Amino acid sequence: MNVSGWNFEPAPPLSPLATRLVNWMQNSAPAPQESAEEVAARLGEALCELFEARSLALWLCLDGGNSLHLGHRAGEGAGEDLSTASVEFEADDFPAGFQWTLASEGGTRDLITRLGLLGEEIAAPSLFLPLGHLGIALFWLESEDGLLSDDWQPIFEAAGAQSAAWLEMATRAEHLNRAFRQFARVISNAVDGREPGRDGFGEAVAYYAGLTARKMGLGEEEAQKIEFAALLHGIGRIAIGEEILQKQGALSAPELEQVRAATALGAGWIGTVDGLEEVALLVRHQGEKFDGSGVPAGFAGPEIPLGSRILAVAARFAAMTARRADRAPLSVVGGAMESVAQEAGVTLDPGVVAAFLSAMGRSL
Repeated sequence: MNVSGWNFEPAPPLSPLATRLVNWMQNSAPAPQESAEEVAARLGEALCELFEARSLALWLCLDGGNSLHLGHRAGEGAGEDLSTASVEFEADDFPAGFQWTLASEGGTRDLITRLGLLGEEIAAPSLFLPLGHLGIALFWLESEDGLLSDDWQPIFEAAGAQSAAWLEMATRAEHLNRAFRQFARVISNAVDGREPGRDGFGEAVAYYAGLTARKMGLGEEEAQKIEFAALLHGIGRIAIGEEILQKQGALSAPELEQVRAATALGAGWIGTVDGLEEVALLVRHQGEKFDGSGVPAGFAGPEIPLGSRILAVAARFAAMTARRADRAPLSVVGGAMESVAQEAGVTLDPGVVAAFLSAMGRSL
């Protein structure tokens, strides 16, 4: 009979194991900005807890190659150094599904045996659970009779599929973020290459801005956002004619106005890209000054977005230590750092300046 409506009788309750799996899925979902390695560490702990394993080892292959490295250990052995553990494998030996170690055969069994050799006193793992093509979880399980109820079988399958999906999402997000940053560097270098003495300027600003943001205790997501804004902070200069960019003497008033307008123009371009609205805001207000005498809005002190205040310090230092057609670069300690320190509380945020100087090994 074709279904055409709802039966409003109470649905049968979930089994205890199904409830356990649902709770695990709700509590183990990764945060949007977590790296694949961070997601793997979270999953390692969560899987060990879900299946009440004595120990778990999570081997990862996040780059699509033929090498597995030990990404996380939970339960017994947790906290041990993982940096040197790596195993090469043949594609045909990678397991297609979860299985008891003793029931595996051929190259797959050899691979699992090698992965399970984590110490002389550690027995072979009870079973292995592939996480898609991105990793393998090894479980050491115990029971009074050495057996596990087959009710657990669909729980292993579902947990493995969900873990693989989370790792895949995190890996794709990492690749996309890396591509975004590489593209931003290409744009930055293309913009800087049009102007004598400006080569690598955007990358230098990004380096000092990221250094300062992390010194101030900002989260990695925020620090990367500021670095991204630094790479794109000069994109509006594309609209400035080369006759102005390469002019040796002082700029006329109309030429100065064109240079100043380029910042707002670039911020407008960035703001049209979904997800980069906050980056556009940082770029738009990079010309503000702490005392309120800057552009475009004349903001002062905390009215200026923190990322813009960080960009201002980083850009000033990078500009003073860069070679220009009309002058040699200032010395780092006696010239550039001293100049940045003198502007603290005037054009630059003193808290940001202090963090920058501290990151560079100086004090205000």
